[in-house]
Amino acid sequence: MKNIVILGAGQAGAGAALKLRELGFAGKITLLGDEAYAPYERPELSKAYALGKMAFSALTILTPEDAADKGIDMVLGVGATAINRAARTVETPVGDFAYDALILATGGTARRLPLPRSLRARTYAIRTRDDADALRDKLPLSRSVAVIGGGWLGTEVAITARGLCPDVHLVEAADRLCARVAPQWLSDRLHDCQVEAGVTLHLGSMPTFDEDGITIDGTRVTPDLIIEAIGMRANDDLAVAAGIDCDDGILVENGCQTSDPSIFAIGDCARARGGQRRESWQHANQSAEDVARRLMNASKRTPEADWFWSSQGPHKFQMVGECPDTAEQWERRGPRGCSRLYLKGARLIGCIAMDNPRDIADARRIIVANQSLDQTKAADAKTPLSKCIADARETLRLPH
Repeated sequence: MKNIVILGAGQAGAGAALKLRELGFAGKITLLGDEAYAPYERPELSKAYALGKMAFSALTILTPEDAADKGIDMVLGVGATAINRAARTVETPVGDFAYDALILATGGTARRLPLPRSLRARTYAIRTRDDADALRDKLPLSRSVAVIGGGWLGTEVAITARGLCPDVHLVEAADRLCARVAPQWLSDRLHDCQVEAGVTLHLGSMPTFDEDGITIDGTRVTPDLIIEAIGMRANDDLAVAAGIDCDDGILVENGCQTSDPSIFAIGDCARARGGQRRESWQHANQSAEDVARRLMNASKRTPEADWFWSSQGPHKFQMVGECPDTAEQWERRGPRGCSRLYLKGARLIGCIAMDNPRDIADARRIIVANQSLDQTKAADAKTPLSKCIADARETLRLPH
């Protein structure tokens, strides 16, 4: 294999290029991106960057200088128009790029509401740097903001907006925040954070829109700014047009391979057959490493539990493993934060921490090692979780 083309210069695409070089790939790597900016991380776009507290350079993953130093041909501001599988080329307005292996890291596009034209002029989504830049300009000038969608992005941006605007409304159709991905305990803590920040919550609400504003449960809101945070759709159009198997994302298996043996998909645009798309910082990095190892015939990466984090104003939440409401649960409260343990019998299967990174670090190791916890020790928040491992001969259960 001499020539690898990576379509999509975001976190996953840049990560794959860097990992290929790290693993010793000596052939040509071409990284194509439709944005004009060098690859960057997206999580802080709705938080520190939107508040003007973080420079864009701090988000950059791969500068043009570093790319050149590593022999990565980075072509920015150029979007692909087609994938020619027969010729093994990616077609673009500036020419065709030939590949022996093609990695699709095309990410996703923010979903938008069918709003009246007058509202559309003051409505924004947050997916790219340009989105965040527009928001940075508008937020300080706005007296009232409505955020539509109470998932991770919506909750984060609502608190960010409240730091600059006196009147912020967060509207969520479900009866609790992050209901699709978070257990009840975490939704309750997120609710508390919004109230603490002074955000007005509208839960279980389906807003209606007209030319002048929004009506929520009979309440009239006329925001200066509307932020849509209703999820994203996978950018799989090129793959669909090329005849690659897709279903709400590009279907992959066996090390990110698509239905075409020479084409792979990673990051937000990919979906494991029989599974769901994973839209997270961790998955972007993991899938980038997985595809690089597959192409280099290297050993698989060390398994790790699923991990996610979110900054909610001054608070940082981290979640690792599986945290179903039906699991046994135990809460550990420390002087500055708290954690919720999720167990199957005495075996730790998940942990959520609020301002308590030590418990998350320990939980990640314990979950991968498939270890159980000692009931008495784990009940004491002063005792590190790493010191709460149960004797393998014992069968202990944490109290509800």
